[in-house]
Amino acid sequence: MTIGYYKIESIEENMSLQPRLYLPTSDGTGNKVEIIHNGSVVIVGANGSGKSRLGAWIERNTDNDIIVHRISAQRALELPDYAIIKSLEQSLNDLLWGNENPQFANNQYKWSHRWGGKPETYLQNDYGKVLSNLFARSAERDRNHTAETRLKQVYIPVSDAPIDILVKLWEEILPHRKIFLGDGKVSVKDVTYGTEYHGKEMSDGEKVALYLMGHCLCAPPGSILVIDEPEIHLHMSIMQSLWNKLEEAKPDCLFIYITHDLNFASTRVSTTSIWVKEFNGLNKWLWETVPEVDEFPESLLLELLGNRRTIIFVEGEKGGKDHAIYQSIYRNYNVVPRNGCQSVIESVRALRLNSSFHHVSVFGLIDRDYRTDDEIQSLSTDGVFCIDVAEIENILLNEETLRLIATNQRLDPDNVVDRATEMARGYLSKEIDRQAFLRTYRVIENNLRKIDTKSVGLQAIKTSVVNATAALNIDLIYTNNFNLYDRLAAFGTLNEILKYYNNKGLVSNVCSIFELGRNGYEKLVLRMLNSSNREQVINGLRQYVPII
Repeated sequence: MTIGYYKIESIEENMSLQPRLYLPTSDGTGNKVEIIHNGSVVIVGANGSGKSRLGAWIERNTDNDIIVHRISAQRALELPDYAIIKSLEQSLNDLLWGNENPQFANNQYKWSHRWGGKPETYLQNDYGKVLSNLFARSAERDRNHTAETRLKQVYIPVSDAPIDILVKLWEEILPHRKIFLGDGKVSVKDVTYGTEYHGKEMSDGEKVALYLMGHCLCAPPGSILVIDEPEIHLHMSIMQSLWNKLEEAKPDCLFIYITHDLNFASTRVSTTSIWVKEFNGLNKWLWETVPEVDEFPESLLLELLGNRRTIIFVEGEKGGKDHAIYQSIYRNYNVVPRNGCQSVIESVRALRLNSSFHHVSVFGLIDRDYRTDDEIQSLSTDGVFCIDVAEIENILLNEETLRLIATNQRLDPDNVVDRATEMARGYLSKEIDRQAFLRTYRVIENNLRKIDTKSVGLQAIKTSVVNATAALNIDLIYTNNFNLYDRLAAFGTLNEILKYYNNKGLVSNVCSIFELGRNGYEKLVLRMLNSSNREQVINGLRQYVPII
């Protein structure tokens, strides 16, 4: 079959044509290790981690029989009025090596001709070279087709040249613009208004799309394409499609993307991801292959691994109330919201199982809810801790914080705490049964988790269920829970009630004590976390969270 303008006999044959990739070992000895890939590799890391220099290392240290064509992040997007028409050999040599003379078409001269002696930082002004090679390939295709037709005197189908493939890709990715490449000139037509203009007037996004497509489509078969910062000037809506289409058009080439953009990195499906941690400025890179961790989207995993601070997974959403509270308390940690408590637990366990890879300390924080002391202790052995209130909303109502807010609002702190306590007791007294039931269900559920799901055979399953439930005295469990909530409703302090009582409405109901509107109390506390009273507020909250 024909893919792009190369004839490929089969997908299996094509995969075998893809070049091998080697990276330097992390010990700085100069030895190389092969990277297994499926046709694309993403090298990701923070600014200054040595990614571009690693790209230059690949170009310099790959076997001479493999062409490494590196597209620099330092690129000028200046289209000439007309491309200079050259032979295919001249234009390709000029594009790949920086000199059209075939005697300089090798790696020995590449550094001084194409890269100006500065392979990591030299500004490439090669748009005209890309266009020259595109036009030369069309001319070569037309010349060969004419010669073959004259020889055979029969109709011969015309194969696609890179320009034809480029135009098709352009129409799929940028359907609101039509592009024309002919007579050494690039022109564009606005589909909506019908206006036509020179390619020099294109937007930066359109210019870079044409530039990248031209570079990739002109690369010889079996090349390694190293694209530094492939996301520059490209909108997310076209970026994924563009690179997917180019990989399809050049299936025998290896695409290596160098980026610090985690959003882009996550768009490369079935790729090999390399995380560059640091570079010593000479010849030593610390890098790792990013593992597959089912519980994480790759973008989040890369973000976590790129951050050297201790990770604390919490419930809630990014930018939400839970996130704001925890980030204020644990300001020197990387607080990462993971929605529900089960996601927090699974995230901690997953990263701890891969601890040999990332070397980052990982913990989790979840609401106490109706968990028993045994369950809380069991979770802590996995690095997951429960806060000392039933749910995160309750932490804002602790007595210490209430007194601070009361003073700030010029109210009597003792009176405010007394009124809040009576309010909490009143609400709890109306649902003692419900709270006792829910807490009882929790104990039963926790015991059912002890069933041995690896049991084989009917009798073994029955025995496992009996063993897990034999110690359950549901009547006693419910009675103890009822007595707990009954006592709290009658005599419990506010802090005791907050520890066991699940009621998200408590925070909003306390607003009436402060004569604040709905959610006014919560907003006031969160604002004070960014005020001069910050430390006082945090000191009150810290009493209900673990020391990590």
